[in-house]
Amino acid sequence: MEIEFLREFIVLSETCSFQEASEQLYITNSTLSKHIQKMEAELGHPLFERSTRRVTLTEMGHILQESAGKILAQYDEALIQMNKEAAKATNTLSVAFTNTTFRYGVLDTILAFKQEYPEINLQIAELQGPLQKSTFLDRQVEFIFTGDKSWTTKDISHHIFAKEEVVLVTSADNPLAEKSVLSLSEIADEQLLLPDRAFLQDLLFDACTKAGFTPKVRMYTNNTQTAFQLAANNYASAIFPRSCLGEYTGSKEVRAVTFYPEITFEVYMLYMANRPFSSAGELFFDYVTAYGRGDQ
Repeated sequence: MEIEFLREFIVLSETCSFQEASEQLYITNSTLSKHIQKMEAELGHPLFERSTRRVTLTEMGHILQESAGKILAQYDEALIQMNKEAAKATNTLSVAFTNTTFRYGVLDTILAFKQEYPEINLQIAELQGPLQKSTFLDRQVEFIFTGDKSWTTKDISHHIFAKEEVVLVTSADNPLAEKSVLSLSEIADEQLLLPDRAFLQDLLFDACTKAGFTPKVRMYTNNTQTAFQLAANNYASAIFPRSCLGEYTGSKEVRAVTFYPEITFEVYMLYMANRPFSSAGELFFDYVTAYGRGDQ
């Protein structure tokens, strides 16, 4: 069984939605469905009961769910240890990124660096869950890309790799949609949909607190299709990074309104402040700071 299929199974078992799981995994619904079907064929048991809206785990699915996380954790830990041993004898660079940063060109930049310096043994990891922070703090990777600035301390430095504005997505019928820009105080009484990501919530709550109010949150979701469909139907207004609009860009049903002062979501490249770069790390740092997207 391919290890990535097991990762996809875990996400689907947690979300119970092919649409939401595929968005988190950055794959299509059909691709996810095919992978799950291959798993079920290989194991000889159905793992999910499917309906038009939701999926639920079967008894066999629950059994697999109990062990899947441990299997992945052991696999990731073994991979990390092998990468560490390989780095001792080769010109190796270990770089990781969290799944929330994929849309910002992180992987494209890493691969472009590899093309520029093919002699470097580049180890790439996409981290999810609790291993994200521990992997970095245990110095098992030299750089990590994340949207969570709370990781930074006196021992951890950061470079802004990319940033984009956060916008209010609201129904075209909402009076707020007629505005070219909004101050945060103008949404103090608005029912809101926010991303179900702690660091994005912290960003938005901090901004609202500085504007003198606590946001009225009606729902949290990472499913942008759900958020914007609810916004279009006046259930609540959504606050998301602009790139999440996707197919709703230019939609007649919703409007995206910019805030002033601007609120921005940022992607950071983190590295240990008190540890010298490896020779490959120096090249990578110079490459990213020269060609990254921090000024956009």
